[in-house]
Amino acid sequence: MNFSDDSDIDSAVTPIQAHDNLGHGQVLDSDSLSEGHGQYDIKMKDRRTQKKRNEYGREKSGKNMKGSRSNSRASPVYDTPDLSKGNIKEIYRELEVISEKLKEENHILHDRETSLRERERMLSISQENLKTVAELEVKQRVSVIEEKYKADVARLEQALKDKSKENKRLKDNFETLKMANDAQKKELETLKSQHEKIEKQAMSVQARLTNLQRKQDFESRQRGADLPAQLQSVAVPKTKHTAEANGDDKERPKSTKSQKISTTTYEVMSTILDWISDSQLRYTTIDSLLKPIDRVATQEFIQDKVTKILPSLVEMLKEFPGHNLKLCLPCLQFTYWALVHVEQAQGQQKSNLSSTFRRLGEELYRSKTVRFYDTDPYSINDMTTSPVKTEKNREGIYFRSSNSHVRLLSSLIILRTLSQVDLLAHVFDVLKADLKSDVAKELFLFYQGTTVILQFLKPVNKPFMLPAMDIFLQMSTNSPFLPPFLESCSNETWFRTVAMVLRAPRQDEKLLERLSVVLQKLSKNKANRRFFEVYTITGIIQELLRGCSNDQAFLALNLKSIIYNLSSSV
Repeated sequence: MNFSDDSDIDSAVTPIQAHDNLGHGQVLDSDSLSEGHGQYDIKMKDRRTQKKRNEYGREKSGKNMKGSRSNSRASPVYDTPDLSKGNIKEIYRELEVISEKLKEENHILHDRETSLRERERMLSISQENLKTVAELEVKQRVSVIEEKYKADVARLEQALKDKSKENKRLKDNFETLKMANDAQKKELETLKSQHEKIEKQAMSVQARLTNLQRKQDFESRQRGADLPAQLQSVAVPKTKHTAEANGDDKERPKSTKSQKISTTTYEVMSTILDWISDSQLRYTTIDSLLKPIDRVATQEFIQDKVTKILPSLVEMLKEFPGHNLKLCLPCLQFTYWALVHVEQAQGQQKSNLSSTFRRLGEELYRSKTVRFYDTDPYSINDMTTSPVKTEKNREGIYFRSSNSHVRLLSSLIILRTLSQVDLLAHVFDVLKADLKSDVAKELFLFYQGTTVILQFLKPVNKPFMLPAMDIFLQMSTNSPFLPPFLESCSNETWFRTVAMVLRAPRQDEKLLERLSVVLQKLSKNKANRRFFEVYTITGIIQELLRGCSNDQAFLALNLKSIIYNLSSSV
C-alpha cells in the first residue's frame, strides 16, 4: 500500500464526528448571541471540510485500487512481498506522524466542542438569569407603583376625611346659624304680630274714640233740643191736670229714643242725598263734556261716603223694625255692598272700621230684645194701656228671620265681619241648609257668595275649610244654577286657593273627596285647562292618585275622571 503524500493519508483517515447534542451546554459568562452563531458557523465549515476530505480520499483510494489491479494484472503475482524493511519503517514513521497530527486535530476539535458546549450552557444560564432579572425588576417596579398608589390612596383618604370633617363642621355651623335665623324670624314674626295687634288696638281705640265723640256730640245736641222744652214746662204753673203732666214726664225718657232714631235716620238720609246729588243730579244739568264721571266712580269717593254712612247705619239697625222687609232688606243690601267696597280698599280704611264691622256682625247675629212702638209715644192718649202690650220682640229678625233672603244676606254679612269660631260654625250650618233651595242658590250667586266662602277655604282658616267646602259641594249639585256657579269658580283666585289646599302637608280625606267632585265638574270646561296647568294642579292630582289606597276608591275615581277630562280637552 503506497502513500504518496500527507493528503493521501489524511483522506484515508476516518474523521471524528461531532456529537449531536452540542447545544445542551450552559454558559456562565454573558456572551452575546452573535458569538454563539459565529461558533456554530465555524463548526459547520469544519464539517464541510472534513466531508470533502473523505470524498477525496475515497476517490484516491479507488484510483489506487484500480492502479494496483492493473499492475497486478501486468506484473507477476510475486512483486508485492519484495518491499524492503527500510520502506516499511519509513511508512511506519509517516503513519506515526499522521497519527500524531490526527490526535492533535482531534484534541483541538474536542477542546472546541467543549468550549462550544460551555458557551451554550453559559448562554442558556444567561437567558434564564436575564429572564429572572427582568421578572425581578418588573416585580420591583410593580411594588414601587403599588406602594406609591397606596400612599396616594392613603393621602386622598386622609384629605377626604379632613374635608368631611370640615364639611361636617360647616354643616353644624350652618344648622346653628339656621336655627338662630329661624328663632330670629319667629321672634320677628311675633314682634310683627304684636305690632299689628297693637296697631289694630290703637285703631280700634281711635275708632271707639271717634264713636264716643259722635255720641257725645249727639247727646249734646239732644240736650240742647230738650232744654227749651224743660224751661217751658218749668214756666207753666201747676194746674188740675197734674196727672197728665206726670204722664208726660213718664213718657219723656222714651222720647229721647225716638229722637235718637230720627236723628240717626236724618244723618244717614243727609249723607245719601249728598251722595246722590254729587254723583247724579248735579251732572244732569251741565254739559256732558264737563261731567267728572271719573271722580264719582273712583274708589276714594265711594270709600269716603261709605265710611260716613256705615257707623250711623249700625246704630240705625239696632232700633230698626226688622219685621218690615220694605225697610230692612234695602238697608241690608246697602250694608253688604258697602262692605264689598271696603274690603277692596286699603288696609288702613278697613282697620278704621274694624270696630264698626264687629258691632254690625254682632247686631245681625244676636238681635237683642228692645222696646219700640208702632206709633209715636206722644200720641198715646190712653195711659192705662201697659207699655208691654205695645212693644215687639226682635228675636226673629236679620239672621234669625224667617225670610230666606234676609237670612242669607245677614249670613254673608256676618261671614265678612265676625271671626268667632262658634258663631261662624252656626252661620255655615244655616247657610248650608238654606242652599238646598234653588232660590237661595240664585241669591248666593247674585251676592257673589263664592268670594265670601273662598276666603275660608284657605289653609290658614283650617277650622272652616270643611264647612266652606260643604257650601261649594252644595252649590255644585245638579240645578239650573250649576253653570253660573262653575263660571264664578273659573278664575285665578279660586284655582290659586285650591292649589294651596292641595299642597297642604296634612290633608283631610273628606275635604279632598268633596273638592275632587267640584274639580271634576270644572275640568269639563276646556277654558279651565290653563288654570290646571298654570297652578300645576294636574301634577298634584296625579301624585294623589298614585298615593290612593283601596279605601279611597271614590277619590281615585274622581281624580281619574279629572285627568281624563283634561287629556280629552287637548
